[in-house]
Amino acid sequence: MLYSSHETQRPIADHALIGDMRGAALVDRDGAISWLCLPRFDSAPLFFPLLDVQQGGGCTIVPHDAIERRTRRYLPATNILETTLATGSGTLVVTDCMPVRAIADCGDAGPDCTAPGRVIRRIACTAGQVGLALRVAPRFDWARQQITPTLTASGAFWPDGGLSLACSHPLAPDGTDLVGQLHLAQGETVLLVLGHGIALAAQDLDAAPQQLRETHDYWRAWSAQNTYHGRHEQMVLRSALCLKLLTYAPSGALIAAPTTSLPEAVGGERNWDYRYVWARDASFSISAFLNLGFRREAAEFLRFLHEADGLGTGEVLRVMYGVEGPLGEQDREHTLTHLAGWRDSRPVLAGNGASDQQQHEIYGELLAALNLYVSQYGLDGLCPDLRADMGQFVTRLADTAIERWRTPDQGIWELRGAARHLLHTKAMCWVALDRAIKLAPHVGHVCARSVPRWEKEREAIHADCLRHGWNAHRNALVMEYGGSDLDMSTLRLALMDFLPADDPRMAATLAASERDLDAGTGDLFYRYVFDDGLRGKEGAFAACTFWVAGVHTLAGNRERSGQLVDSMLARANDLGLYAEQIDPASGAQLGNFPQGFTHMALIHEVVRAHAPASSPSSSPRKESP
Repeated sequence: MLYSSHETQRPIADHALIGDMRGAALVDRDGAISWLCLPRFDSAPLFFPLLDVQQGGGCTIVPHDAIERRTRRYLPATNILETTLATGSGTLVVTDCMPVRAIADCGDAGPDCTAPGRVIRRIACTAGQVGLALRVAPRFDWARQQITPTLTASGAFWPDGGLSLACSHPLAPDGTDLVGQLHLAQGETVLLVLGHGIALAAQDLDAAPQQLRETHDYWRAWSAQNTYHGRHEQMVLRSALCLKLLTYAPSGALIAAPTTSLPEAVGGERNWDYRYVWARDASFSISAFLNLGFRREAAEFLRFLHEADGLGTGEVLRVMYGVEGPLGEQDREHTLTHLAGWRDSRPVLAGNGASDQQQHEIYGELLAALNLYVSQYGLDGLCPDLRADMGQFVTRLADTAIERWRTPDQGIWELRGAARHLLHTKAMCWVALDRAIKLAPHVGHVCARSVPRWEKEREAIHADCLRHGWNAHRNALVMEYGGSDLDMSTLRLALMDFLPADDPRMAATLAASERDLDAGTGDLFYRYVFDDGLRGKEGAFAACTFWVAGVHTLAGNRERSGQLVDSMLARANDLGLYAEQIDPASGAQLGNFPQGFTHMALIHEVVRAHAPASSPSSSPRKESP
């Protein structure tokens, strides 16, 4: 193959994530950058062989001798990646990061670090000697535009593409790419810097070692804030570090994943663009951060959702947003027909059609997150505009839940097709009113006037859900009013305190779900098994295992919950990262990678199951999914 030492795309789980809370890159086990979005998560990627081997370019390091051993790790408590490639003649250690620098006095709102929008690659020969081919092959506008590089004294610049390169060793043009044949002896190092914007110069190479040190210091200091010190602490911290990388620092938004179109069913059409922000993720992510003591990250996502509330959309809260707020025309879902996809899984999509859906559970998700924050910290640390608007904000969300809970929607699974009367959605509208009532004493008289009305409607929703959501034949709560299909979202009724976990109806639903949605492994579960109208059978939904474990924990079945958690932790890749789904037959990870939803669920249920009695996180959080 032209741009890599392997002949086909690597497994999804073979990748590692680096980033600077603005853009992101994936690096595979061979040290190849197979995905890079600069300067933002939603920018067209500059490297994307992950989605098309022939057209996606890449940044590769290929030793002349065969690689005999590959190992990799993140430097402890950081997002700096270190890949070791051992050949018969010598060993290379590749260090990759996107540099950041801490802001000393960042206040309560806004980024806590600056970022120059760069990738630093340090290639060091640590033993013997190694010959290698280095190729930098950027692609622009999804490979629809060819730009020839202009050579500079320190590297090259791709005009109109906004990409620049500086390298400590000479590289030669090869069409639109740059290549070099290098020979390193023990102790010798190649330094490569990729940047967005103006052409890089020699001083940018000189600055790279200091930027690496600053990046290391930033991540170590951030990780030191973690308050969880129970079992599986390092897995929990890695999940937190992943979520931090999925945060867009300028706005406080948190994207679902840094990639698009990695398939949930190989060869199928379940290929979505997840480089967006879902309001649904509010309670998932905020409670995950709060479980670990990362108050600022929780407050920042609340800042984003408050600032995005109604801005140019005509809605109190939208299903999804871009990293800076309301979506634009460029975010509409469209197919990149010229791209082959990961292992021929078409279509490759940019944009996401879920932006046009109705998902009424989002009001409960946001109010649950807000209530959890306020219950722990009051209004301290929230941005000034949100503090000032708190009463009106809570009222808008609660009243919208009342207005919409009786209407059908597409729900948490974003079902494509006609809207339905979904149990989980309606229960989350109950959550919206329940948390608004709890928030009322903290946010002033605006909410206090509405409490009697909210209480009355809350009871009506609860009764309606249990009347129409229970299927006596299935002996379980079911997905849709009057239906018979099970789905894993019903378990969240216990996790969100709608029903106690030991309520007979919830216990029966848990048993039915474990039996009928089992993916055949005993520890993996499908989110549902009915025909949803899409081609291809998706994998097991990784977060669902953690939800099952959480309900068992709340019901006092700690042996079962511990088994499930331990089994799922063993299914992470070698760096502790997860995609959205897992193939039950092969154990391979499927879907966009890494997936924030899975890492949020991991944090919640490991902390719930294993937090030490003395830990601030030891009390089970029913607001956590």
